[in-house]
Amino acid sequence: MLKPLLSPKNDFVFKKLFAWDTSVLLNLINAVLLSSGRGNICSVKVKNPIVLPEELAQKFIIMDIQAEDEKNNNYDIEMQVQKFSSYPSRALYYISKLYAGQMDAGDKYSSLKPAIGIHFLDYKMYPKQNEFQFCFEFKDCRFPKLELTHDLALHLFELPKIKRINVNRKGQADDMIQWLHFFNNAHKEDETMREHYTNPAIHQAFTFLEELSADELERQRAEIREKALKDEATFLDDAKKEGFAEGIEQGIEQGADAKARSMVQILLAMKVASSEQIAEITGLSLEVIEAMQASQA
Repeated sequence: MLKPLLSPKNDFVFKKLFAWDTSVLLNLINAVLLSSGRGNICSVKVKNPIVLPEELAQKFIIMDIQAEDEKNNNYDIEMQVQKFSSYPSRALYYISKLYAGQMDAGDKYSSLKPAIGIHFLDYKMYPKQNEFQFCFEFKDCRFPKLELTHDLALHLFELPKIKRINVNRKGQADDMIQWLHFFNNAHKEDETMREHYTNPAIHQAFTFLEELSADELERQRAEIREKALKDEATFLDDAKKEGFAEGIEQGIEQGADAKARSMVQILLAMKVASSEQIAEITGLSLEVIEAMQASQA
């Protein structure tokens, strides 16, 4: 009996899928760019294709895909399954880091190439908005057509808002809608349901997903990753329920309380959470957490 397909919303599966065949990744990126009025790219390479076995069980690790096209534009592509209030700050931090990280001493600012984030969220970040797709750029708040630069952009897609494939007048859905529907439903669809997809790259993705799902070792790795994500969510939820966040935040604000600082330092030393996640738990800024982390070094 064939085992069900793994879900592409598992970030390990997501990374394996799009690092496996750059033509599939190229199709996804172009679908995003075209859906926001940008042009095509002709080639793409993945800069961090390897997933180390020891990374799978680590909580708070980001299974992103960093890629570069033929124009040296940089992309940070990820599947985000957990909802965190600090996510916007983290997303901006990593894209800015990707942008600034291009420069070495003596380089000119004119050598910088765009850094573009493409993030798929398995939750509703903006529940009051009916739209499922957002693109954030540097524009004037009064004159949206006045753009400072297009070197930084963040594309967000809210997967829960995609209920089914919406077709156009020709009876076809555009590539972007098909990809979003694939992420939501690939692990639940049979051969007949796949006929709705007219994008050949998605059929390639299905082929790889079938091969990955049939590989017992890879399935085990996906399950390990799934457990780590659940442990992460549980850890954050328990910390908040116990009033851990309030205790630390109050301790810091009331004159750098020694006990509160000690609790943060223990978390950093145990490496059970990243500085971003400790900021999420405590409500403290990344600057405060990183300053404490630096003092431990």
